Amino acid sequence: MAHSLKLAAVRITLGAQYFYIPAAQVQRCALVDDETPDIPRFSQWLGLPDEPEQGLHLHLWVPASMVDEGWHFWGELENVTLQAGDIFPLPELVQLCSTLPALRALVKDKSFSPLLSW
Repeated sequence: MAHSLKLAAVRITLGAQYFYIPAAQVQRCALVDDETPDIPRFSQWLGLPDEPEQGLHLHLWVPASMVDEGWHFWGELENVTLQAGDIFPLPELVQLCSTLPALRALVKDKSFSPLLSW
């Protein structure tokens, strides 16, 4: 009997871009109920332009990232299961040139999206 490897992950949607994080690394995600002056924006931490303020305003905690206060972002977060064939190692050029923190692999979805892991 063949078993395929799977990864439980969360998919974060920021505008038209997806990001994946292994579900085991996410402590929690909650709706933002107040202003977020001391909480970094996820897009800024990634070094990307801010996402449009559409969807839900969420506060995400990933303790392994060492960002104690977590991040806030506008978008969606959903639980997904990634098949082994959906995850690709980073090409050497991407490894050398990428400035995305915690980038470990690429996920084949509508295009190729970052898999972040600590």
